[in-house]
Amino acid sequence: MRRSVIREIPFSLPSPFLEKANWVDSFQKATSLDLNSAQDAVDVMFAGEPPFWVRALNTARNLIVAPIGLRTGVISVDSEKVGAFPITHQSDQSVVFGFDDWHLNFRVLVEVASHERGSVVRLSTLVARRHWFGYAYLFTITPFHKLIVRSLLSKLPG
Repeated sequence: MRRSVIREIPFSLPSPFLEKANWVDSFQKATSLDLNSAQDAVDVMFAGEPPFWVRALNTARNLIVAPIGLRTGVISVDSEKVGAFPITHQSDQSVVFGFDDWHLNFRVLVEVASHERGSVVRLSTLVARRHWFGYAYLFTITPFHKLIVRSLLSKLPG
């Protein structure tokens, strides 16, 4: 059996989901699942409790950023949010979630498309850094962000 690879892929800005985005990353994985909608992909990627290391990172982040006024949240999924983030757009092909904060605005875009042996899922993160603190914050969290994105996509069978 051939293992499906998670690949970082190009993403062109601007995006209608966050027109002022000035940073983006995008990852893609082919899966054997025949997904009917982007919400199906979200349900698989966010099923169950996050790994301990993700919960620990989230707890540490919340403890560090709460005193300076950044939003904190608990990781969960329901019909109105994904992770700790509200859903801002939803269609069969895409789910977008995220929010605007004082240091940056961000949206996470999950898209699905049919593939010869199932589906292809693309997970993109769009960020509009608002000032120097947004730049510093994103620089600091990017390595952890990329690990979490790859962890989410790895939950989709190859």
